[in-house]
Amino acid sequence: MQNGQARRTEFVFSCARTITFLVLCFLASTPSYAQKDNRIVIGTTEVIHSSVLGEDRTILVHVPQGEPGQRYPVLYVLDGEDHFGSAVAITEQLSGVFPQLIVVGIENTARQRDLTPDKGHIGKILSASESARSGGGGNFMSFLEKDLIPYVDGHYPSAPYRILSGHSLGGLAVINAFFNHTALFNAYIAIDPSLWWDDQDWVKAAEKTFLKKDFANRRLFVAAANNIPAGYDVKSILKDKTGLAPVTQAVLPFVSFLRENKLKGLDWSTKFYENERHGTVELNAEYDALRYIFRDFEFNVRLFDEHPDWDRYALLEAHYKQVSQRMGYTVLPSESMVNQLGYACMERHQMKQALALFERNTNEHPHSANAFDSLGDYYSAAGDKPKAMEAFSKSLTLGATKETRQKLDELKGK
Repeated sequence: MQNGQARRTEFVFSCARTITFLVLCFLASTPSYAQKDNRIVIGTTEVIHSSVLGEDRTILVHVPQGEPGQRYPVLYVLDGEDHFGSAVAITEQLSGVFPQLIVVGIENTARQRDLTPDKGHIGKILSASESARSGGGGNFMSFLEKDLIPYVDGHYPSAPYRILSGHSLGGLAVINAFFNHTALFNAYIAIDPSLWWDDQDWVKAAEKTFLKKDFANRRLFVAAANNIPAGYDVKSILKDKTGLAPVTQAVLPFVSFLRENKLKGLDWSTKFYENERHGTVELNAEYDALRYIFRDFEFNVRLFDEHPDWDRYALLEAHYKQVSQRMGYTVLPSESMVNQLGYACMERHQMKQALALFERNTNEHPHSANAFDSLGDYYSAAGDKPKAMEAFSKSLTLGATKETRQKLDELKGK
């Protein structure tokens, strides 16, 4: 459809695939997913028109069920028909460790065309017909930049932090984006990327100019599967000239290049998955990559067990100020985390800090019954009966609970 219109349907998992079973195991304990007619619905399928590619494209979209007005970073997943479900499961399971994410799975129409940066050489791996339908990566990146990202930003509560993830040829497309469209995404996940493409000529040419680029505030994770055949090790497979393990024979030298040349401003990591093959590495690598990219997002409440006298409120403020600077937009702590810290301060009789935390929650979440109930608990503990009654009464107007009603009645002497 033109002018930003799209056909939208629910994305419902079928039990036909093994990965679906794994995803459902992840999601079974997550109550936020809408259930209709006993189906587990985790997102929508949309068809949008690409003016750049001159065709309709199908995307799968998952939006977390967070607080009203909340905005989320966006994870764009290539080969969405295969990897969307597992990505959603990971992001939901680990929300809190890293931020909740909108997940956009991009389905393929012409995979080899879109995910390859140039026409590949005809050779041992690539046939003449495969070469002929390759090399559309530039147009595909323009589709992401001019069609897809503006559509997502215009129709969903996205925050200005974007991640691109891809496996195999999708990983090749990620490296293409990382080099030629560095500012388009904040973080890049290349999972066992097909850097063998074009007899490695493309990636070697890119490496020569990497040293001149500025990768400030960009993060990259490169995953390498163990595709080494029996009887070989890393050293011997890299000497092989017959192409026994083309992905590994291209990815490992690229990782060596990154290690030997400190690219300006780049924050990157890599992992070799000894027990995973090319076809099994995606799930573990996606998990590890997101943990790496957001490794400094989580507020470490365990510090206060070692340092009970530290000012929780001041440290919370400092932490999320730093996170916001890195993410490029204001990131606030969750209501539950602030609540947890408030009660911890009360237990240690740090009442000034506790009040600041509970008041922060009522200011940032003025429609939360729980925030005002907690504030009422504080005033009860502090011996301020009028303010406790006021807070409990406010909580009941936002969402009556038996527990809050009982606390208010006790203060009234009923």
